[in-house]
Amino acid sequence: MTEMVLRELLVTLARRAYERGLVGGTGGNFSARIDGEKMLITASGLSLTDTSINNLITVEIETCEWEPVEGFIPSKEFRFHADILKIRSDVGAILHVHAPYATAYSVLKRDIPMITDAGFKQPPIPRVPFAPSGTEELRHKVAQTVRDNLGCRSLLLEQHGVIALGKDIIAAYNQADLVEELAKIAYLSDNLHGKAA
Repeated sequence: MTEMVLRELLVTLARRAYERGLVGGTGGNFSARIDGEKMLITASGLSLTDTSINNLITVEIETCEWEPVEGFIPSKEFRFHADILKIRSDVGAILHVHAPYATAYSVLKRDIPMITDAGFKQPPIPRVPFAPSGTEELRHKVAQTVRDNLGCRSLLLEQHGVIALGKDIIAAYNQADLVEELAKIAYLSDNLHGKAA
């Protein structure tokens, strides 16, 4: 897949994540590995729905140095994206969103109950202890959690949101969407059970 095709796909699915309600405002970030050395990531302070092929930022995975794009800088979470790509050679894309139902579980510091067939097939979703967004503390906590859970496909950032990992952009998007669906079903099931009791 050429870099231009990657850019176009990243833009399409970043916008879809916003339209799907997985994130609002200028929250969230989406990255994709270009090759073994670089990644593309969405810009800081820009809504995912306003992502374009011209405002994606290229970042060196090893050094975190980035190529200037006039008027834009990389998402403030770009360092934990780079760290995940260094730790997990099988990961080709990462989507971080604030999906409401999944994030509600993260706010309560609770695991999402896996109560459906799709949930039973998921590896555990580890929780990352809270640290403020964009900080070195959060970066280190994310990296350590990934190292401790090498088979995970998703992480819950306590009081923050979800990180979804995929072999490519489509897989990362689908994983984020699935985690939100599982959280929504768990929430609705729990509330319906309470009303029926």
